[in-house]
Amino acid sequence: MEQSSEKRKLISDKLRNIFEKICSFFLRWFPLFSLLLAAAFCVFVWYYYVWKSDWSAEKKQQYISEQAKFTFNKTGYQKMVEIMNSRREKLLDTPAFDGKDIFFPTGF
Repeated sequence: MEQSSEKRKLISDKLRNIFEKICSFFLRWFPLFSLLLAAAFCVFVWYYYVWKSDWSAEKKQQYISEQAKFTFNKTGYQKMVEIMNSRREKLLDTPAFDGKDIFFPTGF
């Protein structure tokens, strides 16, 4: 009975020692491995979407035809230009303030 408990304790101590070594290895190298994995993923994304982003001729034509649906509203544009000009004229025609400045009474 006593021999079996010593054997269990010895096996338990060995397993605990192995577990501690595995944990210390994991805690030491996990940040580096995760950083390298993230960097590799970023390089893959950059290569796939930026460096090797070739479109076929038919895909380019499809994109151009989708973008060609833009229409220019000339009357709305002219109306907006007239509003901006009227506001500019109103601002220039308004007399400057000649009253006393409470924040800078002696001027700048």
